Amino acid sequence: MTLAHALVYVIDDDMSTRKAIGRLLESEDYSVELFTGAREFLARAHTGPLCVILDLNMPGLNGLELQEALAGKGARTRSFSLRAVPAYRLVCRR
Repeated sequence: MTLAHALVYVIDDDMSTRKAIGRLLESEDYSVELFTGAREFLARAHTGPLCVILDLNMPGLNGLELQEALAGKGARTRSFSLRAVPAYRLVCRR
């Protein structure tokens, strides 16, 4: 499998974010599987190395807990964690 055809798992409870990341990766020829949450992702059997893009702040099992669960299973994982910040919080305060 070449890098351009590698499978990337996107796990985010926000549908628009999940789909946007998925479309971006697909536009670069990555294979993508989308999940609405950590528990849904863990319910599937995963083999081999994993590349995961995940939201840190999900309801239920959060992103850090998912990483710990994968490590506990001995999964070889590369995780990229995301945390959305509302635009109004990015405004500089005086």
